[in-house]
Amino acid sequence: MSRQMHNTVPRAVRSLALALALATGGAYADSATPLAGSVAAAALRGEAGASAGAEQRLRAELRAVMTELVESGAFGAAPPHEIRLDIDAPAQRVSNLGLLVDSARDDRDGVHVLAITPGGAAEKMGLRSGDVLVAVNGTALANTDGAAAALRRSVDQLPDGAQLAFDVQRDGRRQTLAGTPSSVYLPAMHLTVGDGAQVAAGGGGGGTTPASTGGCGRVSDFDVAPRGDHLHAAKIISIDGVSPGPTGTRAYRVSAGRHAIKVTEQIEGRYLSFNDRARNSAIGNDRYKTLDVDVPPDTTVLIAARLNEDKRNEWKDGAYWDPVAWKQTTESCR
Repeated sequence: MSRQMHNTVPRAVRSLALALALATGGAYADSATPLAGSVAAAALRGEAGASAGAEQRLRAELRAVMTELVESGAFGAAPPHEIRLDIDAPAQRVSNLGLLVDSARDDRDGVHVLAITPGGAAEKMGLRSGDVLVAVNGTALANTDGAAAALRRSVDQLPDGAQLAFDVQRDGRRQTLAGTPSSVYLPAMHLTVGDGAQVAAGGGGGGTTPASTGGCGRVSDFDVAPRGDHLHAAKIISIDGVSPGPTGTRAYRVSAGRHAIKVTEQIEGRYLSFNDRARNSAIGNDRYKTLDVDVPPDTTVLIAARLNEDKRNEWKDGAYWDPVAWKQTTESCR
C-alpha cells in the first residue's frame, strides 16, 4: 500500500461505515469515539421482503459512497485492482448518547459540549451545547488527561439500563444532570472492499495468508481489559512489521500461527505516578514493545497493556508496562 493510500483510507472507512449504518438501520457514532463497533453489520431478521429491501438499500448506499471516494481520490493513486480494505469489529454494545464533544481541546476545566442530537439521551437529560462536563458518575473529567476518552469509556462500560449522571458547569454554576442512555447491540462486522493484497495478512514474517490451509484468526486491541487485573488499553502498531490497516480498526485478520505484534500502551494517566511529559519523552522504538502471539484458527486474541505495579514509578525504558495477550475468544474467521 502506498503512503498516499495509507493516509487516505481512514476517510474511506469512515464513509463506508456511514453507508452501512444508514443502509441497515444501525447506529453510527464518530464523535471522539473509535470507529470499531460503530457500524451495524447487516443482521437481517424477519420477513424476506424486509431483508431484500435492506440489501437493496445497502447496495445503493455503498455504490454512491464508493463512486464519491474514487472520484475524490480518497484511495490515493492505487489502481482499483490494488485496493483492498478488510474492516472487522467484534460484537459489542454501543450506547447512543447523542453527544458531540471537543476531544481536541486541551483546556483543563472539563469536556466541552459542541452539539446535542435532537431527541437523543443527552438532550433528554438537559445537556446543552456549550456545557462543560466536569465529572461523569463520580469520575472527574476536569484536570484529567484524556478527558474525552475517559468520558467515552464511562459511557461504553455502563451496564445496560444503568443511569448516567453528569456534573455540568453552565453559566458559572455547577449542576447535576442524569438520565439513562439507550443501547444497541451490534453483531460482529466483517467487510471486504476490493481485490488487492491485504493490509495485514501475516506479511514480513513468512506467514501465510488467511486463505491458506492453516486457516485464519484475528488479533484485536479492543479495550475491554479488566483494570482490577492491572490490564489497560493498548494499541497495535504493526503485525509482522506491516501496518495493520485503516485508522480506527480494532481487529485484524491474520493467518493462524505465530505473529510478532508491535504494541504501544494507552494507560490512563491516573494509574501512573508520573506525568505524560515523562511518558512521552521516549523516542522512536522506545515507545513500543513487541509481543509474539500464537493465533489459533477461528480465534480472536485480545491484546492489552499490563501495568507492572512494582515498577509503576520506572518510566524510563518503559519498565512500568508490558504487552500481553490476555484473552482468547472463539470467532469464525472468513
